[in-house]
Amino acid sequence: MILYINNLTEDMAKEITDWKYSGEYSVYNHPSWEIACKNKFGITDKTSRAKEFVALLDENNSFIGYMRLRDTDECVMIGVGLKPTLCGQGLGQKVMSLLISECKKRYGNKTIRLIVRSFNKRAIKCYERAGFKAVNIEKKQTKIGELEFITMELFFSLK
Repeated sequence: MILYINNLTEDMAKEITDWKYSGEYSVYNHPSWEIACKNKFGITDKTSRAKEFVALLDENNSFIGYMRLRDTDECVMIGVGLKPTLCGQGLGQKVMSLLISECKKRYGNKTIRLIVRSFNKRAIKCYERAGFKAVNIEKKQTKIGELEFITMELFFSLK
């Protein structure tokens, strides 16, 4: 499968709020579009969406996922989401390669950082294969209780 990035439209953002992951992955489910708007999620704001989010499209121009790239003073914070039916289907390295390439294009050799729930072994393995290293493990209080999170970073050499 060949992947591309494009602008994330409001219709795509609305579709993301309809995606439903099962089992332990249900913690990644978004609330409805209306609730996301009321709570001012970044994906609902046109300016934030244009600045920080991109759509993942396949070779048929089908919307299959999204990436968030948020520039901070010290790093680029990233997030990635795939349609639930595509998770675990071997797309991880293609997605991560595209994401890293886009970060380099936009932000040069700035460190890329992500935060992942520690139970999500599938994602952690994907991030490690892409070159990310765990730099911190921390427990945080969430809506569903205390959970452990891993901060991972990808550093670029300054040759």
